[in-house]
Amino acid sequence: MFDKDGTLADSHLFLWQLACLRVDLCIDLLRSQGTEVTTEQVQALRSSLGMGASRLDPEGLMATATRLANQQAVVNWLLEAAYPEQGVVDRVAKCFQRADRQLWPKVHYTPPFPGTAALLGHLAQGGVPVGVLSSDSQANVEVFLTHYLMAGYVQAWRGTEAGERPKPNPSLFYQLCDQLGVKPCHTLVVGDSRVDYDLAQQGGAAGFISVSAAWGRPAVAGAEWVVYAWQDLQVDA
Repeated sequence: MFDKDGTLADSHLFLWQLACLRVDLCIDLLRSQGTEVTTEQVQALRSSLGMGASRLDPEGLMATATRLANQQAVVNWLLEAAYPEQGVVDRVAKCFQRADRQLWPKVHYTPPFPGTAALLGHLAQGGVPVGVLSSDSQANVEVFLTHYLMAGYVQAWRGTEAGERPKPNPSLFYQLCDQLGVKPCHTLVVGDSRVDYDLAQQGGAAGFISVSAAWGRPAVAGAEWVVYAWQDLQVDA
């Protein structure tokens, strides 16, 4: 069971650019009310989204959480800055939509890591059921797999829509296991973040494989296995 962004898809630059656009637009939203925005407030907003000086925190909201969770973080920031509560949720959603349009379609900005298609093809050829579970939307997961010609290697995939319980809650993980016809305890979770590790733990998976090279950081603590290149994964026929 693979995560998508940061695991199959090289999404860091896209997420960084998107985070910068969201921050700028939401700061403009606050300033439009005649409010002076301090450096400390800007830093608080960036930190809430998991933005460092020049990179994203791989465990932060932009890297691991749903769109709704990111929107709520901005709403909370605006309310703390005394922005009027009425209509704030809709206004933040519109800011996010404006940011999306400047980096659309997402699939062009999030190519697969080198060797990803070959790996999935190798797993499929070896008879290994493969699923993809992402905090991204269902549509974006499907477009990514089809655009890069990998959908034929993946038997089931799921994004996370509004109202669904995101990772690390295992409910969608269980649904995908059912679709694949496998038991959770016979399934390996492959991901780049603590959220994916927690999913494996809460879902009773057979283990967790940490992909560390994607973010250029140490492996997720507690991972049973660490992958530095897709060639590290082998199928014992």
